[in-house]
Amino acid sequence: MTIKYLSLAVSLLFSLWVEAQENYGTPEERANYQTDQMKEALPLLPHQIEQVHQLNLKYARIVQREVIDTGMNHFSAYFYMQNLVDNKEKELFPLLSEPQIKAYLKLKSAVV
Repeated sequence: MTIKYLSLAVSLLFSLWVEAQENYGTPEERANYQTDQMKEALPLLPHQIEQVHQLNLKYARIVQREVIDTGMNHFSAYFYMQNLVDNKEKELFPLLSEPQIKAYLKLKSAVV
């Protein structure tokens, strides 16, 4: 069950452009969802939760502003999102332990 939740969280950034026409919540709601899933799946330690939440919120707001609100076409959004995920991971990995990073990458590879 935990793999399913993290897979959903990791794939959220990849799938936002597909769901751009649907109502899927605010950036805050998406960041809360991602953080909750990561808390369980990695699992996050108490001191990591707020840092990871702030990072998820930062990138959910970027996606909202740069992809969703602009109505970016799917082709452009796909490549933009790949770059955004790379940038997010550069900020995320220093917050995680080695086992958490390995779990994250393993689950990410199952999704992609």
